[in-house]
Amino acid sequence: MKNSGLFIGLGVGLLVGAAIGLFIASNDEQKAEFADDIKIKVGDAKKSVGKVVKQGMAELDKAVETVKKTIQDTISKAESEAETESI
Repeated sequence: MKNSGLFIGLGVGLLVGAAIGLFIASNDEQKAEFADDIKIKVGDAKKSVGKVVKQGMAELDKAVETVKKTIQDTISKAESEAETESI
């Protein structure tokens, strides 16, 4: 898990470095086109990250509900056994 984060960070750094290099080496017209492309890509990336976060939150909600149900079932079973033993 730690290695995957490292590789993601290195990949992002490589992409940013390449983008900066291309930007510096281009003329004014290319810089304007490049800036527009970056704005579009950033917008797309934000949407993608938003979707992933929403999916993650939905999965977390499902997990929380499963844990709550398990706890409630365990408490009910323990109470039932306690009543049976007291009789």
